[in-house]
Amino acid sequence: MQGFNLIAMARTGSGKTGAFIIPAVEKLQSHSKVVGARCVVLSPTREIAIQTAAYFKAIARFTDLTYVLITGGNDMENQFERLLLNPDVIIATPGRLMHCIQEANLQLSQVQLVVYDEADRVFELGFAEQIHEIAKRMPKERQSLLFSATISSDVKDFTLSGIKDYKMVQVDKESKLSDDLKSHFLILRSFEKIAALLFIMQELIELKGENIQQTIIFAATRHHVEYLHEVTRLAGFKSAHIFGAMDQQTREERLQQFRQKKLNFLIVTDLAARGIDIPLLQNVIHYDFPPSLKLFIHRAGRTARAGQKGTSYALITHNELAYMHDLSVFVGKKLQTDFSLSLDDGAEGRQQLESPEWFTFGALP
Repeated sequence: MQGFNLIAMARTGSGKTGAFIIPAVEKLQSHSKVVGARCVVLSPTREIAIQTAAYFKAIARFTDLTYVLITGGNDMENQFERLLLNPDVIIATPGRLMHCIQEANLQLSQVQLVVYDEADRVFELGFAEQIHEIAKRMPKERQSLLFSATISSDVKDFTLSGIKDYKMVQVDKESKLSDDLKSHFLILRSFEKIAALLFIMQELIELKGENIQQTIIFAATRHHVEYLHEVTRLAGFKSAHIFGAMDQQTREERLQQFRQKKLNFLIVTDLAARGIDIPLLQNVIHYDFPPSLKLFIHRAGRTARAGQKGTSYALITHNELAYMHDLSVFVGKKLQTDFSLSLDDGAEGRQQLESPEWFTFGALP
């Protein structure tokens, strides 16, 4: 609100969207008759942009502020028409916004505020060139805000080059997991993964209580996602799947079914590691261990949000053990053998699993 350029870092689910939308609405106040958007929000994925637009619409409903959502996968002509209505705020993915600038000669000379949401992800996805071109079309005296759960020095150096006055706000360490999250790790052989996944889905999730718990399952590629969806469907579970190459309407329909609790399980690639906001998501399953430790933080951050408790399950093969221990050091939590998760031997009741092995973060129950 004081006009500083800002780098803000806080763990996923802590309210970063509100932290820039609410002040933006307060600063813009009302619709401007001067032609040209005054605020631009850049998001790394369509899903994040759509959720940001919905949040803005809810917060600004008692004002006459207007916005336009510019993302790939949607009708471009309709987006051009919305731009002609002189929106106060543009919420966009960088690639499609750059396309609109080139095709419609979109001017950004009135921009007072630019927000880079999930900033490191924006640059990781290869949008650096588009962002540079977009930034050149904005006034130099604009206010720049970067928000993310993890921020690398490369992002800070690139985005704030030439900007002298900025403040750094760090609510949590980038490696921190929510205190309300319990993380379990199952050490197994590769061919045991499917059986372990079905065991977790049936014995540890579906049978926890009367209320079926909602779960996101992360897999490495679209082919893994399609395979797991078919396996879980044949096993009798209600699931849907989403991957990057899927058309936007289908993605939105399946995500909406999941939000409405018509489905218990959503199987996705890492496109959903950031951007799918399910308010009361109880579980996350890492069928494939993520390629980076920070990505594990973002995946696990889909649950245990806003004071709610959640559980993360990771299937770890023996050649991934080093990554699991690296993660333990990264998040500052000690791994412990977990005796609470076991199979029923049918005779002696509950007994500890010897192979596969269970480990967990935090105090045991």
